[in-house]
Amino acid sequence: MSAPDYTAFDAALLAHIDAGRNTMMVLDGMKDLLALAKPICQAAPGRFKPPEWRIIDRRLQALRKREVIVFDRKAGWMRLKKD
Repeated sequence: MSAPDYTAFDAALLAHIDAGRNTMMVLDGMKDLLALAKPICQAAPGRFKPPEWRIIDRRLQALRKREVIVFDRKAGWMRLKKD
């Protein structure tokens, strides 16, 4: 089984972060992100499918590890400016 393509999901997630919707509580309420996460959840192997918010969290952490975004306690998620 191949890994899902997260390109569209990551682009939507970064658009929300750039627009100032940058906390997990707010991101979890974004219906477009939840709609993009639903097919990823359904395609997950195993008997128990992850909830949509788990996909949002996983992608936030993946983008953080790739140094695309960073988390600040006061400001929330922010995109890093690469020169």
